[in-house]
Amino acid sequence: MKKVLIIATVAAVGAGAYVFNQQQSASTAYNVLDYVPADTPLFTAQLTPFPLKDYLSSASAEINSSDQLIDDLSTQENPKIKFFLNILKTYQDGLKDPDALIKTFGFPEQLRAYFYTLGLLPVLKAEIENPQAIWDLLDKNELESGFTHQQGSLQSLSYRSYPLTDENNPEKIELIIAIDKGLLTITLNSAYNDQALLATALGLSKVENSLAASGQIEEIIATHSFQKASVGFINHIELFKGLTTTDGNQLARQIAAIEKHSNKPSPLASIRNAQCVSDFATITTNWPRTVFGYTTLDISAEQSTVAISTVIESKNQVLINALKSLRGYIPEYTADIKNNVFAMGLGLDINQLGVALNDIWSDLQTPSYTCQPLAQLQQQISQSGESIGMIGMSANMASGVKGISMAVLDYTISQPKNDPMLESLDALLTLSADNPEQIFNSAKMFIPALQSVQLNSSSEAIDLGAIFPMPAQLKIDPKLAIKGNHLVIYNGEKGKKVADSLATEALAKNGMYSVSFATKKMFTPIVTAMELANETLPEEAMFLIDYDARMKMSVDINEQGIVFSNYINSKASK
Repeated sequence: MKKVLIIATVAAVGAGAYVFNQQQSASTAYNVLDYVPADTPLFTAQLTPFPLKDYLSSASAEINSSDQLIDDLSTQENPKIKFFLNILKTYQDGLKDPDALIKTFGFPEQLRAYFYTLGLLPVLKAEIENPQAIWDLLDKNELESGFTHQQGSLQSLSYRSYPLTDENNPEKIELIIAIDKGLLTITLNSAYNDQALLATALGLSKVENSLAASGQIEEIIATHSFQKASVGFINHIELFKGLTTTDGNQLARQIAAIEKHSNKPSPLASIRNAQCVSDFATITTNWPRTVFGYTTLDISAEQSTVAISTVIESKNQVLINALKSLRGYIPEYTADIKNNVFAMGLGLDINQLGVALNDIWSDLQTPSYTCQPLAQLQQQISQSGESIGMIGMSANMASGVKGISMAVLDYTISQPKNDPMLESLDALLTLSADNPEQIFNSAKMFIPALQSVQLNSSSEAIDLGAIFPMPAQLKIDPKLAIKGNHLVIYNGEKGKKVADSLATEALAKNGMYSVSFATKKMFTPIVTAMELANETLPEEAMFLIDYDARMKMSVDINEQGIVFSNYINSKASK
């Protein structure tokens, strides 16, 4: 997770105009957004300086599963591959030592960075405090690998060019590296680019219709309540305009130019017609963007908390209402990532399943598309109508169910005679429903062993071990009870305490899916058991000993669309 966040930060895109106006510095004397076209298909931004050094310090235990792969590939004799792998290995090693990373790459301790595309052309920009550090790093790896650059210049700006294609390949592609105005720029140049496009990528020429003037950044932040620190988006409208037309935007013109030089039939020919242009325009109007940004950002050298929300925006109210109707109940205990080892919850209102699926099925067939690939897809959806009906009918058997959840609250493992054994377990499984007693009585019809059992909210908990004998080596004693609106199976004192607390939890539509876990709580018993058995933890898993993080991922629906949320809290190793 740490790698993803750091790479996302270093590869982040563009910035809000208002932020740059308020936070001018020597390294950002011009507004980067003036050089980003409003029709860019991809954009992500670190709008305020990211505390890179503190974040690396607070998440110092790193997953290094790819280190061996890098080492293996580095043995190859190809100078080009060796050059880039050496730099990647230097970056990987630097993640373990924040001071070394910052010194080696010349980054400031607090970093702004940007990533966007000029049509197809990717552009990465990052603030640089010590430009000479970058040139020294490149020189060192050129000397070690034998892969060298050519010097280029444009409008008095010097840059390095590294050939990515063979020397005799007419469709040449070059990696361009330049530093100007305190910003490192990494981009590509090819036979299909003109000098004007390269000038824009290097921050030498502004675009006419810029992201700075469009107001998109401010609108996204306001609509989705993102923090101003970072924001990004994938523009579905511009992306599909680029695929279905030859001149609808910068992306379309670039793809058309590449196809013209290739002298091969276009793989996009089947969707480049008036029908497909119209149909895809209708779809992307209803699903215009995927946007993402921070909802929480609290970083220090001792502890970091980062929450990121990704929203697939939708203007299709019929479909959004159908999905919202499916939201069910996820109990409060699943959100206790401080004390739980692992928790998962599925919120699903079974009573709404048949109607919602029918509404979704009908909406996916409206309007009737004339674009051939879409028409074929609609035909397949139409043929699934009978299956949709069967799912709805089957759901009636679980009428009133609002969700199912589970959690492992604590556990220990022992090693008698070097044989791993579950020593203790605190856990529970919950079925939330309008009438859990009715659900239990229905289930008894299919489980003969339960047919004589009477259970309601005032009953004592039932010893499941007396009904279903448990293997002695498991050392568990599960109980079955009804607590308010919840049918619960629990084990252990902590499991009982949480189960009892459910008696006062009223059902509400509060989510669709969530999963969370605490790395240290999850892996410490395993590591301890291995140590007792005099076993050695594999080298690639050594990070588990010190990696102290709590993570949560969830999926939900709101008025803006489908929401994916990710949360991580990490603490520095002691």
